[in-house]
Amino acid sequence: MFEALQFEYPRWLWLLTAAVPLIAMAWFTRRKVSRLRLLAALAARLLLLLLLVAAISGLTYGKLVDDLGVVFVLDRSASVSDGARRTSVGFVQQALEGMKEGDRAGVVAFGADAYVEREVSEEPDFHAVETDPGVHQTDVAAALRLAQATLPADAAHRVVLLSDGEETRGDASAQVTLTARDDLELSVVPLSRGALPEVVVENLVVPDKVQRGEGFEVRVIARSVRAGNGTLRLFRNDRYLGEVPAPLTGGRADVFSFRQTADEPGLYRYRAVLEVADGELDSLPQNNEVVATVQVAGSQKVLYVEGMSGQARYLANALRGDGIEVDVVGPADLPPTLAEMRPYASIVVSDVPAHVLTSVQQKALQSYVRDLGRGFVMVGGESSFGVGGYYKTPVEELLPVQMDIEDKKHFPSLAMILAIDRSGSMAGAGQASKIEMAKEAAIRAVELMTERDQVGVVTFDSAGSWAVPMTPLTDKQAVIQKIASIRAGGGTDIYPALKMGYKALDDSGAALKHVVLLSDGITGDAAFQQLIKGSYDSQQTTLTSIAVGGDADRFTMRQFAQWGGGRYYLVTDPHAIPQVFTRETMLASRSFIVEEDFVPARAEPSTLLKGIPALPTLHGHVAADPKPRATVALTATDDLPLLAHWRYGLGKSVAFTSDCKSRWARDWVGTAEYTKLWSQIVRWSMGSDQSGDLQVVSEIDRGQLRITVDAFDESGNFRNFLDGTARVVAPDLTVRELPLRQIAPGRYSATMDVDADGSYLAGVSMSSGDTPIGQVVSEAVQPYSPEYRTPASGSSLLPELARLGGGTVIADPADVFRRPEVARRVPEPLWPPLVIAALLLLLLDVALRRLDLSAFGKPGMVTTVQRVAAAPPPRSPPEAVSRAVAAAAEAPAAAPPPGDGEAAEEPARVAVTPIGEDVKPDAPEAGDGTYVGGLLAARRRAKDKMDD
Repeated sequence: MFEALQFEYPRWLWLLTAAVPLIAMAWFTRRKVSRLRLLAALAARLLLLLLLVAAISGLTYGKLVDDLGVVFVLDRSASVSDGARRTSVGFVQQALEGMKEGDRAGVVAFGADAYVEREVSEEPDFHAVETDPGVHQTDVAAALRLAQATLPADAAHRVVLLSDGEETRGDASAQVTLTARDDLELSVVPLSRGALPEVVVENLVVPDKVQRGEGFEVRVIARSVRAGNGTLRLFRNDRYLGEVPAPLTGGRADVFSFRQTADEPGLYRYRAVLEVADGELDSLPQNNEVVATVQVAGSQKVLYVEGMSGQARYLANALRGDGIEVDVVGPADLPPTLAEMRPYASIVVSDVPAHVLTSVQQKALQSYVRDLGRGFVMVGGESSFGVGGYYKTPVEELLPVQMDIEDKKHFPSLAMILAIDRSGSMAGAGQASKIEMAKEAAIRAVELMTERDQVGVVTFDSAGSWAVPMTPLTDKQAVIQKIASIRAGGGTDIYPALKMGYKALDDSGAALKHVVLLSDGITGDAAFQQLIKGSYDSQQTTLTSIAVGGDADRFTMRQFAQWGGGRYYLVTDPHAIPQVFTRETMLASRSFIVEEDFVPARAEPSTLLKGIPALPTLHGHVAADPKPRATVALTATDDLPLLAHWRYGLGKSVAFTSDCKSRWARDWVGTAEYTKLWSQIVRWSMGSDQSGDLQVVSEIDRGQLRITVDAFDESGNFRNFLDGTARVVAPDLTVRELPLRQIAPGRYSATMDVDADGSYLAGVSMSSGDTPIGQVVSEAVQPYSPEYRTPASGSSLLPELARLGGGTVIADPADVFRRPEVARRVPEPLWPPLVIAALLLLLLDVALRRLDLSAFGKPGMVTTVQRVAAAPPPRSPPEAVSRAVAAAAEAPAAAPPPGDGEAAEEPARVAVTPIGEDVKPDAPEAGDGTYVGGLLAARRRAKDKMDD
């Protein structure tokens, strides 16, 4: 029996030491009591202490139960075939038919994550798995932890794992070893992948770094279940290098080698693709491609993106003349992803409007500077900064200037009509629909306008209506709320809306009048030319048309812009609509482009101007405002910034609001000052992967990215106690900052879970206090989910888990609810009866201390209750009490009260005295014939005397 007793909080048992002072107090008491009463009172108090301490320490009794609480853990990862998934559901359904009264069952589904599919209950119904725990990882350990947490406390615990055992994350064996201590039995049901043929490219082995001109080997490791033939193709930076035959022996790994030479410095991204001749040998094509990168040491490159065709030669020649390697591309060739931008130390963008860049490219540029420590330079022109539509974009966030300017009092007043198509073709799901993007664009346009400007928003489907009638922008918030209420639906008729808008502009009285038309252009015939061209010729009212969607009537929309003297845009990505609107709003004011001669003036000290005595006259710039932390090195007219720079995250960015071409800088290009300034600007901005003090390795294994940094000083000794962070950019451009912790002399490490396939770039920054040590960028690639690798450990892992968990490999569903061989002891708390017993003992203790139990049962004894402790008598001088007691002793006995010839029966009373005082029942009595009665009478007389 005693082995079933346990304490939940044994640390409180030290309270039993209070027994020592209790025994000492009873032993050394000076009051005279009988030994029997002393021992009885002491025993009661010790037992009371024991009961209270047992209750506080959580004493429990292990009750034997054989009711089962079963949780089925179902593997839903990609490595489990659809047939195996159906088999697992059927197994659970058959097993639930064997539940007995008192049994309960639940279901947990897992993959990359784990979710409770069915709460533990007595209901035997289960039909299908509805949750989506993620198929690209298998985390058995997390699933077992969740299953254990859902088991009922008052039943025998059993977990049944249905899986192929192909674990890609976590450590299931360690988890089972921990849970086996908690009376939990783990059994397994193997789910076989089947004998499907499979070919997998397991790895692409390349050196991390090589020197320029050095030769190296690229090795591809492939494995096939059966023998066959294939073709292996190799790509470098998406350029096809060639192919080799790939005979597959079957049953073991095959290695294929390519010889390469590092011709140019930079980052080489190699991609190997294996194509199998016999498609029946390969059931999963997802695992036939791998990627790896090689860093080639040497001088760094700069990417120059020029938006004006034929104008790149001025800056490119200047940089090359100063020894900087430059790749010149147009906007369409800007790398689409962050991984492809990484080889460049800095990117220079000149005269490129925002709407030609995708939202992914803009976010990649922001992360390129902030997280990878690279450089970015924006050069002015008609399509740069605010007039390029960069207001409230990721690119604006990384620049040291903001696109809007606060002081617009010198701008001419502007009246603008936003004509927005809200027909059914503009509708869509979510925040990325055309109508939602159009609303966001209109709101941004309103934000850029001043209180002196006027705006009207007219929407149209089969008819036109005012969403916002032409109004001055004295209350922008009210206008924005009306725009936000626009809804899509109906046909398309543009003419009535345009006619309403032009009439409102004619009545506005503004200096500048502009219409922005957003539609797919599919409309009926009407007198558009007369309306648009007539208003342009007579009122100088311009019109810009934005054709939305690949099915838009481009000819009609282009004609509208030509008749209205404005610009035509074709937008196929709805995310670009706001950028076009903001560009048009700024261009319509004709004040953000300042085309006048000026001589740049020096402002704040800057290393970018070192050795530059003076700058020639420039002929224009784009108006912008500096950000608070930016360094403004040069200013243009009205003290607006011409050259500003700052640090942004790990990198640097520069804004030059004039151009570098033959329009505004025509008197400057080709001079020594031009070459020197631009070389210093670009070199200052350039980030670096080269660091002799830091060596970084990033690798992905078992669903985790591990970043390892080795730090050395100039003598090659380890550098300890450094501060470091790694900013990891995932394939979806989300960023996570990880602290680097020292794990060995000179070695620092950080880890994070990896779910998505693709490139993970880590920008590592190390410092000693406030002193920077270095920055390095490292990359790790997960080309495909680990679930698509060749089965390796599942067949051996599952039996090992069953052995560690004290279970078996189950083949028959009827065995799931078999009774356990040894009933489980379920702890039942005992504190309620312990507390009740302690309360009863407390009453007994009071009785032993306060009651004269020896008076019960003696003949002729009158017992009286004296409430000594509850109501003590009033205090009186000792002399008065003594005289009162003496008088009471000499007084005659009181006569009995009258009755029917017999003395009235005295009520039974019990004399209560403190423990340690002697009770004398046979002492002489007075007053009422008793000793106690006389004493009470004397006390009353003493009280009366004191009152007098």
